[in-house]
Order: sequence, then C-alpha cells, then structure tokens
Amino acid sequence: MRKNLMGEADASITVFLSLILTCICALMGGLFESVRTAGSGWYMQMALDSSLDSLMSKYHRDVWEQYRIFALEFDESGGLAAEMEPYLDSYFRDAPFYLVTDRNLTVSSPVLITDGGGRWFEKEILDYMKKGIWNVEYDAGILKETMDGVKEAESFGAIAEQYQECGRQLLKLEESIENIGESLERQKNYMEAGNRQLSNGNGTGFIKTAEKLKKELERIPLLVREYEEKAEELSREIRMAESGAAKKQGDLKSPNWELLSEEMESYRSYTDKEGSRHREVKQTEVTAERNKAVVEDAIRQAVEVQEYIDSWEPDDEDDELDEKRLWRRVLSVTGKFTYDSRFAGTGKKDRKKRKVLESLSCLAGSDLLSIVVPEGKKVSPDRIDKQQFPSVTEMSVTEMPGFTGYNGGAGNFLPETALLHEYAAGFYTNFLSEEERHVKYEQEYLLSGSASDRENLKNTVNQIIAIREAMNLMSLLKDPEKRREAELLAAAITGASGIAPLVSVTTFFILTVWALAESVEDVKALLEGGKVPFLKQGREWRVSLTGLAESGTALFRELGVSGNEGEGLDYQSYLKLLFWLSGIPKKEYRMMDMIQKNIRTGQPSFLMRKCAYRLEAEYKGRGTVIPISKKAVKAY
Repeated sequence: MRKNLMGEADASITVFLSLILTCICALMGGLFESVRTAGSGWYMQMALDSSLDSLMSKYHRDVWEQYRIFALEFDESGGLAAEMEPYLDSYFRDAPFYLVTDRNLTVSSPVLITDGGGRWFEKEILDYMKKGIWNVEYDAGILKETMDGVKEAESFGAIAEQYQECGRQLLKLEESIENIGESLERQKNYMEAGNRQLSNGNGTGFIKTAEKLKKELERIPLLVREYEEKAEELSREIRMAESGAAKKQGDLKSPNWELLSEEMESYRSYTDKEGSRHREVKQTEVTAERNKAVVEDAIRQAVEVQEYIDSWEPDDEDDELDEKRLWRRVLSVTGKFTYDSRFAGTGKKDRKKRKVLESLSCLAGSDLLSIVVPEGKKVSPDRIDKQQFPSVTEMSVTEMPGFTGYNGGAGNFLPETALLHEYAAGFYTNFLSEEERHVKYEQEYLLSGSASDRENLKNTVNQIIAIREAMNLMSLLKDPEKRREAELLAAAITGASGIAPLVSVTTFFILTVWALAESVEDVKALLEGGKVPFLKQGREWRVSLTGLAESGTALFRELGVSGNEGEGLDYQSYLKLLFWLSGIPKKEYRMMDMIQKNIRTGQPSFLMRKCAYRLEAEYKGRGTVIPISKKAVKAY
C-alpha cells in the first residue's frame, strides 16, 4: 500500500484488485451456474429418454411372444405419466447437484398401433421380417409378374363369368323358342286330328279337339311375351358383359384378350341374327290370332251342325241325312287354318345334358363346402363377436395406406407387400392348420372378414375356384382336342338347329362349365393337402366332359381323392396369391382383430386400440435460476 503526500495510505490498488476479483468471482459463478444449468438440461434429457425407454420396455409380453409385435398397453395418457415419474424421480434423487424444482411431466396422446390406416402395425411387421428372421431377397420384377398374373386371372375369370351368365340366358332363350315350336307342333297335331274326326263324322270329338287347339293358340301370346323378356334379358346381359370386358381389357395380355375376343364375337353374331328371328316370333302371334278366329268359327259351325244332326227327324222313312256334306262345310272352314312351321325342330336335342350343364354353371359363388371339404373333416360352425374388433372400431375408408403404398400394383413396394403375406402365412392359421384357436380359419378371415368360420372358408374357396376357373378356361381355349369335345356336345344340345352362331356360343358356355368343374376338383385337391399347377397341361386334367354331362355333381364323388403331392402350388400358396388381391389396410386391421381375439383369451380386457406404438413426453422444471424444458419421442 502506498502513502500519499499527506502520509495517508492509498488503497486504489486494493480496491482495483478487489473489483477485479469480484468480477472474476461473478464470472466464475455465472459460468458455474451456466454449466450446472446446461448439465441439468442434459441430465434431464438423459433422464427423460431413459425413463421413456423404461416405460416402452413394458411392452405386452404375450403380443410379442405370439406375434413379434411391440405394443405398450395403457389405460390413459395420465396413467403413462404416473408410470414414468418414479423413474425420473430416482434420477434426480441420485444427482442432487443438478437441482431442478417444480418438475412437471406431461405425456401427450400416444400414437396408437391402430392409427394411420395400419401403417405403424405394418412397420413393426416389416421391421421384424427384415431384421428378425427373413433373409430371402425378393425380386420386384418377379413379384410384379406374379401379382399381374393373379390380377389377370381374376379379370379373365370375371369376364368369362359374365359371358357364362350370357350363356345361361341364351339357353333359356332357346328353350323359349323350343316351347313356341312345340306349341306350333301341338297345334298342327290337333288340327290334323280334328280334320280326321270331321271326315269320320265325329263332331263331338272335333269340338273337344278344337277347344284344346284354341287353348294352345291362346298360349302363343304368353310364349311370345316370355321369349321377348328372355331376349331383353340376354341383350342386357351381353351389354353388361361387353362393358365389363372393356374395363378389364387393360389387365389382360394380348394373347388372352384375343382368346376371349373370339368368343365375344360369337355372342355379337348371335344377337345380330336374333333380330330377324324376333320378327318371326312376332309373326307367330299374328298367325295364331288368325288361326284362333278360324278355330272359333269352325267350333261355332260344328256346334250348329251337331245340333242340327241331333235334332233332325226324317219326313218319311226314305229320307237320309247326308252328314258328310254337313261336316264338309266345317272342313271348308278348317281349311283356312295356317300351319306355322317356323320353329319346327330339325334335330334331336339332348335336353338332359343341357339341364345338367345349366345346373353346374350355377355352382359358381354358391356354397360348395359339402363337395370340396375332405370326407370326415367337419367345417367349423363357430361365430365371433366383432363389435370390439379394430377393423370395426378403428378402420375408416378415409385412412391413409400403409408404408407399402399399395395401390393395386404400382410402385416399388412389392417386396414389402410380399413380406406382409409371408408374415400372415407364418403367424395365422388356415383350414389345414392343426393348431386350435378361437377363429379356426384366420387367414381365411383376413381375406373375407366374416364373423362366421364357415362363411370365411366358403368365400375363400370361391375365390380360389374363380382363379382356378380362369386358368382352366385359358387351358381349354388353347386345347383343340378339348374344344372339339365341347363342340360335339354343343351340337347334341342344340340339335344342330337354330341360328348359325348358336353352336359356337354354346361351345363357349360348355367350356366355362367344364373349367368350373375342374376348378372345383382342384380345390378338393388343395383342401386334401395336395398341389395344383397354376396353369394345367392336358395330362393334368381330371374331369372328363362326357362324365360331367352324364353325372353332374355326382362326378366329384366318383373321382375320389385328387391330391397331387409333387407339382404345383399348395393351399397356403393359393392363399398368398389371394392376399395380392385384397386391400392392405383392411387386411392389416383384420390381423389386429385376430391378435386381439387370441390375447383376450387370457386377458379379457385387452384391446388393440389401447396399445401405443409411439409416445411423446415433455418434462418441465426450474433450475437454480433458469426454467428448463425437454421433450422426448420414442417409437418401437
């Protein structure tokens, strides 16, 4: 310390140093507090992340063990915060240096595994399949070809089914023409019989025969109306079939479209020629009206002649009544009757076989389980309550698609979609599975979504039959030998009569029925555990057309076991093909339905909509001086 001139001590240096020290201490204190505040923030973030990880580790164990899906079950978001707080408290209790007061934890509404149109559920499946067990690399090109092939088969089958219905209507129309022809034939027979009775002087017999003839003539307008209704129905069906075919043309490759186009052309030719025949049918009504007037006049005169004969009394014993002359007057009236031979049959028709084929054609879409399910194996009659299922409570038509972006085949997500199908095949049961669950046929439920096991199996069987029918029809149309068989049967059914394209149209109808029958036999093989090639060759065909036309559905029993152990696709493979035709979100929600149903066996309160996929938490507090706020987001 210096002294000034007055001898007093000078403290300027001391003060200066004190001020400097004070500033340094303040700076050090500020830096220290800043470091502690930053540390508190980082520590809070670490504590929040770790606590959220601890909470997420409480995933539902049964769901994981059975389905390899992480799902955090909760009651409400407030309950989640209460579960996290003990973890956070333990962190701050063990680190008093990081003093944070007024702490407040908020867990916002969690993202549910059922949210987003099933995209989060789907992501978990894909993560597991890619990183867990599945190491097969799918070729997107091959998958695209497979999916396009299935879609083409579906479209080909849909077109063929519409034209099969046209074939049924056409045969009904031909039957109505036959009815008119048979009526005209009966009119001719009645008239000829009546004329013979008149020639023999049997007036009473003639009157009875003429009354029958009159009733037959009165049927003609009704038969014509019936014909017109069926003709209109056929015309409507053909227009619908042509419209449907035009919409699906883009799904078919050129060779297959050309196959169908040839058959469609025969229907157009039939309807073109049908116009002139319609005019002939109308003419029969005009002729019948004229003939009815003739018959009524003949009956009236016959009654008069008969009454005259009955009341005639000779003036003397030599008088003799010339009855033949009297009846010739009636014969002169019946001579005005016009014999209508427009629709006289020119060949023998095999109506029995036609009826058998018509009956077989109606099998499509019906309940065929009694035919295709192996003998001795019962179909489950069980039903389930779907009211709490995610597909009912959570799925909306406005939901976005999942991560696959599946839109019917476009995009680069086909390998992911294939993984979803593999997951479904690996974790869900089907008709051939031995494992017993509440829903017996889970994969069939994924495809159909019905509350009834039987209905799910029936719908799935019908879908496979539709695919197989299309593929079998493709094989038949390319097989000249089998087509010739169908043409011979068509000629037998139509009697080689009628308008020119009739045999061609009937041939196509027979081919569709034959393909349908073979597809039923194919599904029998699949449900017996056998295999069926996607596109059959001639040697792999089981159903004979001759046996089919003779025996009908009885043929399926006669054929017996039909499984092919060596070649083709099995039942599970066909289910995977059908998965390509079903919407992704719908299928994923149905997967969640089955998870919920099976978990509720041991936990009746379990709901998929109460399971979180992602959580977001915010933790607020006050450090020594500065408020601190941190957020954390965790997802499976």
